[in-house]
Amino acid sequence: MNRRWFGSALARINVHAASLLVPHVDRPSWTREWTAELHHLCHVPEDEVPESEDANPLEFSFGAYNDAFWIRCDRLRADGLSGLRSGSAGRCGLLLATAACAALLICFALPGARNALLLLPYRNSGDLVIISSRGYGGAQSPSIALADYEEWTTDTANLYREIAFYRPTIKGVHLAQHDAVRLSVAQASDNLLRLLDLPAVPLLGDASESRLVLSHSAWVAHYYEDPQMVGSTVDIDGRAVRIAAILPDSDWRLPGKVDALLLENPQVLAALPSQTRGFVVARIRNSAFPPPRGGWRRMIETRDGVTRGFDCISVRHLLGQPFVFLFALLLASLALPATTALPLGDYPRRRDHLPVSVNARRWIFLLAKFALVIVIVDLCSTDIAYGLYSSDPVTALYIQIATAFPALLFGFRWILQDQRKRCPECLRLLSSPARVGQASCNFLSWNGTELFCVRGHGLLHIPELPTSWFGTQRWLCLDASWRSLFPDGCSPSPGMV
Repeated sequence: MNRRWFGSALARINVHAASLLVPHVDRPSWTREWTAELHHLCHVPEDEVPESEDANPLEFSFGAYNDAFWIRCDRLRADGLSGLRSGSAGRCGLLLATAACAALLICFALPGARNALLLLPYRNSGDLVIISSRGYGGAQSPSIALADYEEWTTDTANLYREIAFYRPTIKGVHLAQHDAVRLSVAQASDNLLRLLDLPAVPLLGDASESRLVLSHSAWVAHYYEDPQMVGSTVDIDGRAVRIAAILPDSDWRLPGKVDALLLENPQVLAALPSQTRGFVVARIRNSAFPPPRGGWRRMIETRDGVTRGFDCISVRHLLGQPFVFLFALLLASLALPATTALPLGDYPRRRDHLPVSVNARRWIFLLAKFALVIVIVDLCSTDIAYGLYSSDPVTALYIQIATAFPALLFGFRWILQDQRKRCPECLRLLSSPARVGQASCNFLSWNGTELFCVRGHGLLHIPELPTSWFGTQRWLCLDASWRSLFPDGCSPSPGMV
C-alpha cells in the first residue's frame, strides 16, 4: 500500500511537471484531464488492477510528457505558420522590410545613388557655395568667365573667404607602359582641394607646378590599380605633369563628371583666354546666416562699372538629397487629408474588450508601416533619380520630387486602407465579406458589408451609405465563447491528442 501511495505521489509530481510544457492558455484544462485520469487509476481496487504497464501510476504519468510535447509542437507549428500566413501582420512587415532592403542594395550598387545617400565629404559645407550666372540651371554647366573669377579673387575679399575655379575638358593622357587614353580632366586652380577641405588627401609635389589628381574609378578602369602611379610623370597633351594623388570617387560631388583634376598655378590659368567659362566655388563669410532656399543673388560691380547679378547656390542644398525628399514628404502629408479619410473607424474603448497592450500593438504596427513606406519611397526615388542622372543633380532633384510625392501619397493611402481592414487584436486582414441589409431600408436599419476575423475576435461593420447614426465602420468584439466557431481560434482539447 505504501509503495502504491509513493508511486501515486511521484505520478502527481510528473503530471504537474509535464503541464509546464503545455502552452499557458491550455495548461489548466490539460492538467485537470491528466489529474482526473490519474485519480481514477489510483483509486481502482488492487484486485481490479489490470496487468498492463499503464496500470502503474508512475509509468502512466510519463504519458503526459508525450501529450505535452505534441501539444507544444502543434502550437509552435500553428503560430509559426500563422505569423507569416497571407494577411498576417508579420507577412506584411516582412514584405515591406524585404522591399526596403532590396532598394537599399540597389542604391549601393549605383554609384550616383550611393553618393546621394552619403553625407557631403566637405567639412563646414554650410558656407560652401557655387556661383552661377543663370541660377540653378547655370550651376550644372560652366557659366562664369575666367576674367570674372580673376577679378573676384581681389575685389570680393569681403564676400568670400576663399574662391576657386575649374573647367572640365577632354585631354589626352599618356603614361609610360600604359596606353594613351582620353579623359575628362578638370583644369582647376591649385587651391580647389584646400577650399573643399576634404579629409586627408596628401598631395605630392610643389604647389608651383602642375599636378594631376586621378579619380579612383579612372585609376581602376584605365590603369588597373597600378600602385606605382602616384609620384610618376604623365604626359597631358604634350605637357609633363606629376600624378599627385588618387581621389576617392565619393569625394568629388561638385557639378561636372571628371576623371581627374589638373591643379594649375595662377600663371597657367592666366594664360587661358579671358572668356573661358567654368565653375566657381567659394567659401562665403556670412555662414552664420544661411541663404534662403539654399541660395541668394548678389550684385557685383565689374571693373568697367557694370553691375551684374550672380547666384550663390549652397552646395549642401544643391547636392543634398534629403532636403528634396523631406519637401516631397511634407507635400504628401498635406495632400493626404484631401484625398482620403483619416479616421480608422469606431473601436470599443472598454478595457475588457481591447486592453492597452492590444491598442499599443495596433498603433506600433501602423507607425512601422509608415516608417517602412517612407524608407522604401526614399530609396526607390533615389535609385531612379540619381541612378539615371548622377552627373546632373538639378535634373535628379526634379525627378526625385516627381516620383517621391505620388509614391508617398498613394503609399499613405494604402496604409490607412490596409489598417481599416485588419482585426485590432491579431492584426490579421479580415475576410469573407458579406452584404447585410437592403439599400432601400438604409435609414430604418443597418445596410452595408460585414467582415469577420478568422480567429473569432470580432466583426467589422462597414456602412454602405454613412448616416448620422452610423457614419463610419464599427468593430464588434466577440467574447471567448464564440471562438469554437472559428477554426483558427480553436485550441486542442484534452483527449484529442
